[in-house]
Amino acid sequence: MIKHEYFPLSSILYYRIGGTARYLLEAQSRDDIQEAVDFVRANGIERVLVVGLGSNLLFPDDPYDGAVLRITAGKTPQIVEAEEGLVESFAGETLDEVINFGFSHGYAGLEWAGGLPGTVGAAVRGNVGAFGGEVKDRLCSAEVLEMTESGPVTRFLDNRELGFSYRNSVVKGSRKMVVVSAGFELERASQAQLEIAKESYQSNIEYREKNHPLEYPTCGSVFKNITGKDEVERVLAVWPDAREMVQGRWHGKLSMGYAINRFGLRGHQIGGAQISTKHSNFIVNLGDARFSDVHGLIQKVKEEFTRAFGFAPEAEVEIVECKG
Repeated sequence: MIKHEYFPLSSILYYRIGGTARYLLEAQSRDDIQEAVDFVRANGIERVLVVGLGSNLLFPDDPYDGAVLRITAGKTPQIVEAEEGLVESFAGETLDEVINFGFSHGYAGLEWAGGLPGTVGAAVRGNVGAFGGEVKDRLCSAEVLEMTESGPVTRFLDNRELGFSYRNSVVKGSRKMVVVSAGFELERASQAQLEIAKESYQSNIEYREKNHPLEYPTCGSVFKNITGKDEVERVLAVWPDAREMVQGRWHGKLSMGYAINRFGLRGHQIGGAQISTKHSNFIVNLGDARFSDVHGLIQKVKEEFTRAFGFAPEAEVEIVECKG
């Protein structure tokens, strides 16, 4: 484990926004994670935030009086084929590394995640998904370290016990669990099937490069798409012409990018933050954005939504609280 004190988080988080953390604890192995948890316990640190690449975080500019535990990959890949079809990965590895490890061993099944900027631990925690796939569809089990009053306890949770839902899990809900590793059940593929999977993987990467504003710091999709049947119907009562897209193109959901664009907010700017002109469900940092700029745009979207439909969309970006 590597320990830093009074560390500027804007230098490591995807958004390039964030204040100074009292401690940054960098972990690149199981032993590092255990050492970090021991340090937190020994020093009576009450506030702990676990991050991977920080690609889905909006961090205030205020100081963070606690420890940020950053779990990333080490110099040597920590991915193995534990048994036929079961690929186990350390939490700090990226999903891309797991996907390509699977390809090299003749497995497919995670290609929908091609190019997603995140670690395995973060993917499990937030049940990430794209192009119709979700982590829960391939996750067999996860090893987690749970911080209890009597000390850290290692637990192995299967798919059901992880309580997956849309962009959520029991890990995300508890805030006292740290994902250490995860096992993915992949499919043995023929050479022809493997080539199709690789093409799909590359196509998904190219789609993101073309349609997402990757040239700027972002936190990915800012809002969750509208999935609740009642909420979708409330939107369609106001926008009946969107029903065909909801039922076809979006598989029963309402695209937040479409909604934000329809409200005329594409390109709307506060300070150094802007609702992307490339994809309206992204808020980009044009270079000098602050937390308040991004947060102001999020509130603007919520206000427009509430005014039109009587409810606010749920944020997909995780907004960190530095105080309290």
